[in-house]
Amino acid sequence: MKPTTTNVALLLCFSLCLSFLPLLNASVNNTLIAETCQNAKYKDLCISSLEAEHASQDADLAALALIAVKVASNNGSDTAVYINKILDRTDLEPAVEQNFEDCSENYISAMQQLDDSIASLVSKGYKDVKTWLQAALTDAIACETGLEQSPGNELELYDKNKIFVQLCSNALDIVNLLATN
Repeated sequence: MKPTTTNVALLLCFSLCLSFLPLLNASVNNTLIAETCQNAKYKDLCISSLEAEHASQDADLAALALIAVKVASNNGSDTAVYINKILDRTDLEPAVEQNFEDCSENYISAMQQLDDSIASLVSKGYKDVKTWLQAALTDAIACETGLEQSPGNELELYDKNKIFVQLCSNALDIVNLLATN
């Protein structure tokens, strides 16, 4: 082979090898996500919610914990917006309106607790993170309990709240894993 042809062939091989590096890294990180979610109560949701976040591609366990809390926080914010949208309606029955108002208060509290969780996680105050996540989870469960006892049919909010509970639970499971490492 001529030197130019050899150089081109080497360059092509080198470029091809480099193009596979992101795939190898993604595979390694998918393994980390799978291992991290192994002890989560809602494994499938844990894996899918973390894999959906671009930042998880290069994340270590601490970053995955932060991502999990942020995913829960984003979901909670979306649910809070949904609750407020329903509360803006004028055709709500009083019992249904009361349930939505109670859930709105629960979500205001839960969102503050998730913000506190993020701040504590950044400063590695894992005990505080666990406390705040558990409090957010308790608020979401209180909303769920009110909806279950309701005479109305708030199935959409019930489903949204259920996902929020699961995301908070998974975030707590990941933080518990992080705290033991």
